[in-house]
Amino acid sequence: MSEIMNRCYLAMKVFRFSGGGTSMSDRGLYPLLCYLASKDDKTFRTFKSNKIHQKVLEHVSEKQGSEYLNVIREYGMLSLEDWQEFMKNDSYGTPVKFTYNLMGKDITLSPTTIRYAKVLCDIMHMFDFDTIKSIAEIGIGYGGQCRLIRTKLPEAMYTLFDLPEALGLSEKYLTNYAECRENIRYVDGGHIYLNENWDLVISNYAFSELQRDVQDMYLEKIIMKSKRGYITYNALGHERLDGYSDDELLKIIPNSIKIEEKPLTCEGNCILIWGQK
Repeated sequence: MSEIMNRCYLAMKVFRFSGGGTSMSDRGLYPLLCYLASKDDKTFRTFKSNKIHQKVLEHVSEKQGSEYLNVIREYGMLSLEDWQEFMKNDSYGTPVKFTYNLMGKDITLSPTTIRYAKVLCDIMHMFDFDTIKSIAEIGIGYGGQCRLIRTKLPEAMYTLFDLPEALGLSEKYLTNYAECRENIRYVDGGHIYLNENWDLVISNYAFSELQRDVQDMYLEKIIMKSKRGYITYNALGHERLDGYSDDELLKIIPNSIKIEEKPLTCEGNCILIWGQK
């Protein structure tokens, strides 16, 4: 990638980088890293170990990975074959990995992948999973959660909503996997053109980090049209961008309830769900 292209791209993003974004991740160098990783193979090879990416996403600690595993073990629904499939999430991007004992075998993988597996187990346990045919995910990282869910629901229509830069990275990442080359749509979260109903909406620490007017758009176009929902909530958007509080969202989203985040990753975090079994 030429130096001229880098400079042009930086100039285009001055407003966002100067603090004019609409979410906690729509600022700083994170969108630029996503863009570079989507276009430049050298950057893509190590994006997960990049400090910019780690600050936003790849910051699950070794200890937290063990805590997520304890929750997963309580479910008792994953096999060694599942874990061997999940490990493929770490094949790209050079994530930081640790060795964990899974099903009596030492396996090395990233704690972020373990977190994705825990969310998958939550969803499989809480909802009538096999009837889910359409999924919307708000705030997608590099697509890791999508990829794990696709191992269980390969035929479902999966729609990803995020910044264009994150969408570009996730598409580059996901197309490395056969199960992720079809029935996946990448939609700019600032220009939602779809008018559909959804079987499930997912958002992990992303929807809650948006400012209120953007949350309103997602509520109208996605969340209120979703039969089921799983939103991991933190208070950053509420505290810093005038986003909705968890109690406000419970009043807005019909039949939603608040459950404990396990393990609790930050004081005040919770999970909002609806449409459960």
